[in-house]
Amino acid sequence: MDTRVFAYVAKLADTGSYARAARELFITKQGLASAIERLERSLNVPLFEADHKGVRLTEYGEVFCAFSHAFLDRQKAMNEEIEALRRREERSVTLAASTGLFNVITREDICAFDEENAFGASVEILRAVLDGDCEAMLLDKACDFALLNDPIQNEHVASVPLHRDSMFFWVAAEHALARRKTARLADAAGCEVACLSPDEYVSLAPVVERLRAEAPDCRVFYADQMIEVLERALERRALAITVRSHVGSFPHEGFVGVPIEDASWGFSVAYRRDRSLSPWDEAFLAHLSSLAVFCQ
Repeated sequence: MDTRVFAYVAKLADTGSYARAARELFITKQGLASAIERLERSLNVPLFEADHKGVRLTEYGEVFCAFSHAFLDRQKAMNEEIEALRRREERSVTLAASTGLFNVITREDICAFDEENAFGASVEILRAVLDGDCEAMLLDKACDFALLNDPIQNEHVASVPLHRDSMFFWVAAEHALARRKTARLADAAGCEVACLSPDEYVSLAPVVERLRAEAPDCRVFYADQMIEVLERALERRALAITVRSHVGSFPHEGFVGVPIEDASWGFSVAYRRDRSLSPWDEAFLAHLSSLAVFCQ
């Protein structure tokens, strides 16, 4: 039996549509239909039946689909174990990172691990993604370690802090706050405030919650990228909530950064609690800890 049919049956059952299932499986609709027909002939029972909504599993199909999911889960686990073993034999460590964190600890400093460790191990840095996606990669074992914004609240993840700092109001030089050494979230009362979306950047969630409580009459604009936050501040002379590495952006526009006493952020290196750390894993964590930056 062609093991691909397990994925075919599971996807067709999930979508209820040959056309949609074929698209998601990256095969043709006719190819999918032919594979299902061959499978039904080999089993001598119908697995699907059509109704006005599309296709649905028969009782025979329910049994086959349950075994299909079990097979796919085991196949995924097998592939993960084989990949983990391959990486261990090669002494390779993979690291994913939430967007923007390489502004604090650079890729070059992280990759210096390749030359400095005594095990001949190397680090592969994956592309930066949003917090939720980065954590999902870690939990799915698509990476060994991940740089994640704090707070990290998943019970299946262990973490080592690497950075802690104040957030900043980025304000026009003529604004009253620009003359202050520090500010508080309550100082945003009556102002327009631009910041990253707390739904995608976990560090902003508690800050925005406190901002709403301390300055309920402020108007908050959310953006998906920091450049949009800063541009909004420039265009509307609004307050932007940002971090130290962005305070120097647009240096000729007359904006300054003011630390916010009651708004902090940081990030940590995280790994699955069920991961058995190798000696080079331990060395990698020690290397990252040596790069830690704590400004508070």
